[in-house]
Amino acid sequence: MKRYIKILISTTVLISACAPKVEERRFDAPTTSFGPRSADADVSSGLKTFDASPAQLSWQASVPTAVYFQQAENLVALGKLTHNEALTNKGLQWIKNFYQQPQTTNYVDLAQSPFAALAAAQTQEEVQKTLNEVSTELERSRKVLRENILALGKSYLWPQKPESLASVLHHAETFTSIVLDNLNNMDLPQMISEGVHDELIAQTQPLFKEVRALLAELDKTKTLTQSLNLVENGISKFEVELTPELSQSLKQGRQIAQGLDAISDEPQTGLTVLVDIWRILTPEEQALYFKPVNDDLYDFLTKQDAKELDCLRRDGCSGGIFKGIAKKLFILPKIKKYGLDQLRAQMNEKTRGYVIEQIQAFAQTFATEIPQTFADKIDAGLVSKAGELLSVQKNYADYIKTLLAKWGQKVLPTFKGQVSGFEVSTVKVDISAKNKMSLQGVGTLTDLKANTAGTSMMANTLLLEHSSPAEALSLQSALSQVNKLISIGGYRDDQNKLIPALLSPVEHEKKPLDLMNLTASLISYRIPDKIRMQDAFHADEKMVYDKNFSAASYAEQIKGLSHMLRLTADWKESSFDHILGKIKAQELTEEIQSEALNRSLFPKDMLFALNIGDVAVLLQDITKKATPVFLLTLNNDVLWADQYSTSAETAIMAGIVDIKDGRKSNVVQSQDVARFLLSIGDFLSATEGVENTKSSILLEKDAQGLAPLDALLEGRRDLKLLVVALANFISNQLMTKKSLLQAHYYLNEKERSNNPEFLVEEQIYGIRALLKAWEITKLDAYLWSAQEIYFAMNKELYNSKERFYINGDGSKLDFPQKVNALLALMELKPHLPKASQVQLEKISTPWLKALEELQ
Repeated sequence: MKRYIKILISTTVLISACAPKVEERRFDAPTTSFGPRSADADVSSGLKTFDASPAQLSWQASVPTAVYFQQAENLVALGKLTHNEALTNKGLQWIKNFYQQPQTTNYVDLAQSPFAALAAAQTQEEVQKTLNEVSTELERSRKVLRENILALGKSYLWPQKPESLASVLHHAETFTSIVLDNLNNMDLPQMISEGVHDELIAQTQPLFKEVRALLAELDKTKTLTQSLNLVENGISKFEVELTPELSQSLKQGRQIAQGLDAISDEPQTGLTVLVDIWRILTPEEQALYFKPVNDDLYDFLTKQDAKELDCLRRDGCSGGIFKGIAKKLFILPKIKKYGLDQLRAQMNEKTRGYVIEQIQAFAQTFATEIPQTFADKIDAGLVSKAGELLSVQKNYADYIKTLLAKWGQKVLPTFKGQVSGFEVSTVKVDISAKNKMSLQGVGTLTDLKANTAGTSMMANTLLLEHSSPAEALSLQSALSQVNKLISIGGYRDDQNKLIPALLSPVEHEKKPLDLMNLTASLISYRIPDKIRMQDAFHADEKMVYDKNFSAASYAEQIKGLSHMLRLTADWKESSFDHILGKIKAQELTEEIQSEALNRSLFPKDMLFALNIGDVAVLLQDITKKATPVFLLTLNNDVLWADQYSTSAETAIMAGIVDIKDGRKSNVVQSQDVARFLLSIGDFLSATEGVENTKSSILLEKDAQGLAPLDALLEGRRDLKLLVVALANFISNQLMTKKSLLQAHYYLNEKERSNNPEFLVEEQIYGIRALLKAWEITKLDAYLWSAQEIYFAMNKELYNSKERFYINGDGSKLDFPQKVNALLALMELKPHLPKASQVQLEKISTPWLKALEELQ
């Protein structure tokens, strides 16, 4: 898979100095202490210390799927922050409920998924080379095996005189052991030697066991009929090819057996049967069977011609005076006196013994032909295997897909071998404490929204991190994630045809992303805000889409892929190892047993590199021409991030804008800057410890001695500087004198909006982003800014009647906004003064209880 991802890991040097240069200065003794510039407001007058009653909370609306998944994530996070397992489980159940509803996601046969096509394409060259080598070795091995087996047959001491069937079987077993013992000395490839060894054992050991059992049963038989039944069953079961002579003898024996079984107590009836048997036999056989049993009967029958024999067998025919007297006075009385049962028993014994002698003679001859038989059978097997290999070579992609189709049916029976693709973009929800949750997909599955793609990756990661590997949905979700990774970055199929990535050109350039042949490029690629799909994973081949790339969706894409990195990180254990990592390629087929197949079907290090490749393409957009990221310099100039490397100015702040109709917006959304910072934080967290990766793709060095890992580590350092610049923008340009954040900033005018009616959601996203910046940089100024925003919210936006926060214009928060706010406040709570923590506990408890009671 190495050729698949020659990744542009490097995000290039984003910002080499995103904060003012440090100069040595002397400070006088401070007159004030460091920390927030304002204090918390007291809102306790409307709060009850021990108010156990939950607030009223419900959610009935048609909302973007991205928002639904975000709320599920929020519940999981709130459960962890408050040590409330019920909330965590509720969030996970929301995700499960989504996938249990019809019309929420597309499905496709695993054999038709991107993974199947990529697996065939990426293993084709190696496998074809191996198959060619194996075919050559098979041809050579045919000659080697035949010569050696025939030579062993000539040197073996086969019996020269008739022996028992048990003795013949012993010789067959002994010769088989000799062949098996000599396989390692025949100059054969290990794979062929082991294959012949295993197949010979598999074919002969059960056969010998059954023959031994048959011989034991044969020894117990008393009649010719019983013996023939066993022999004929054995011939049919073991597919023995008889000589014409033996075949005729068995046929004749069956006629004799039927006659012997038909002998009754009436002498005439017995005579009739004996005459019939006599007429079947040759003179030699007549002497062999009849003379030892009854000499008088033999002599009498010998003297009869065909007409007289016919008369003897019919009741009422005297055959003349002398023949009639002989029949009535001598032959019939002698038969009666001798006893028909005894006659039948002795005839059975004699004829049975003769049949066994014939079988022994045949078996002895057959045993000497075992070397030739082995050589022919093994050669036929090798020829058949060569034919199978040729078929695989000609139709390798179909072969892989067939294997995956069968495997998919086996491991995904609930889903009929199908894997889920990308999700519907809108859902209708009805959630309350009174009624069971109702969820319904709305709209078409052919339109994929970028924020849905990002949040679904995040949601499924949460599901995999918390679900048991035994759950049917776990494997389904894991396979879906792998296929999404592939479809986001695109791939080439077994015909080297480029299958377009969901990451599409941002500008009017139409050249699709080609990760397999990615070179230094100035083209930006992102998933458009909305793109038409042709199936569960692939974009419409026409790739027609509006050039709208929102900053919020950009952040969600980075976040979703970064969450997936938590699972694919190959240097640490994750749920991936228990769900996909344990699956070996050998599980795809029982027909081919090989040590080469004893490797992971989903190699974690390779998928990690693929995962990194997808997110790297997004992060590289920061420094390309179509970058949505701008920088503010010490001189208050605006620079786009792609211009910074050629500028002499020092950047101290950064933000991000939407791209609409291919043009960069003048309006900076406060939430977008915060979300972008949070997504970078997710990436940095997911790649913490990446220097320990075992991925050969990331460790392979180029001609200059640099590996993609080196670029990745440098990119991480640059991203931390970008976090500083984004946090500076939030705390400096967006924050007003009231310590609240404005919703917008106008880039051309270089000023924020002046709306006196502040929005709660801008504040809570700002708090979360500044907290994340503090965690990453350890700069306390960002924590203080987050605290100041919270204190200002209590002063300006808390409503005692609502018992929660409302917007500056008096409008109440909807369900998602309330949950977002609760998450931000719980993240901030441990970092507040003790009194503020107590007050926040009173504010949040009724709402957390309300969340817990939702069905």
